[in-house]
Amino acid sequence: MQENIKTYIINLEKRTSRRVHSINQFSKKNQFKINFIKAIENKNGALGLWQTIVQIIENVSIKEDDYILICEDDHRFTKNYNPQKLSNLIKEAQEKQADILLGGISWFKDALQVSENLFWIDSFTGLQFTIIFKQFFKKILESSFTANDVADLKISSLTENKFVIAPFVSVQKEFGYSDVTLKNNGTARVERLFKGVNSKLEELVKVANFYNVAK
Repeated sequence: MQENIKTYIINLEKRTSRRVHSINQFSKKNQFKINFIKAIENKNGALGLWQTIVQIIENVSIKEDDYILICEDDHRFTKNYNPQKLSNLIKEAQEKQADILLGGISWFKDALQVSENLFWIDSFTGLQFTIIFKQFFKKILESSFTANDVADLKISSLTENKFVIAPFVSVQKEFGYSDVTLKNNGTARVERLFKGVNSKLEELVKVANFYNVAK
């Protein structure tokens, strides 16, 4: 298990408020070794995000890290974050041969509780806190990305081995605009999405507990 999680925070240089926000989020959290990555600007914000993710993976793929954490600069820790618990969940995800482990999501198609704090998920949105395991690097690097693709759904389509932590340890902070998803500009839509999905997973936990399904 890595003692310090290599963490790559994607940030447009002009978004200084987001950089300050990210610095504050990781302040005094010694579990993470943060690196700010200059986002690749593109008229198609989704393509720029994908290109930046690929660039990060290209730069780390030859290293010995078993996994890395890629964050968007609107990531916000929830009260559920606990360093030891996160380490345990990363280890558990590795044992389940996960390709990615998400700290929180804004939408999912299907979900199945596999342990107390882990859900397997199908299609999802939300890449603000994404742990990517080494064996998945090559698949991302070899994938094509079209003008109609979006990064989270693209990554979702590349693997069946994807899990989310529940309750969430990460959500997205509202800044009143989005550089990737224009329909989120000027709304509180993002907060509502994360809250709604988290509540839906909590209901699934209650059902599983009632029928003594989750172990």
